[in-house]
Amino acid sequence: MEQIQRQSRLTTEDIVRLMGADPAHIAAVLSGSQFPSRHLAGRFARTCGADHNILLKVWDDEHERRNASSVHGADETREDAAPSQ
Repeated sequence: MEQIQRQSRLTTEDIVRLMGADPAHIAAVLSGSQFPSRHLAGRFARTCGADHNILLKVWDDEHERRNASSVHGADETREDAAPSQ
């Protein structure tokens, strides 16, 4: 999303104003400390003049990767908690 913002030449303040979004939330998403909702990602792309379908495909892939990682991590935690025989 940061790359899309750079290419749009919009400031974070411009994006916040145009989207009517919370400045702290947008800053957290752009810094990578918070994963955006799919809806926000689409709105962000349209606001910046980018192809929202491409960004949403990237979002879907990253969301799937994150879910797979969290499931894998949960499996490891359960294995660690299981009594050894």
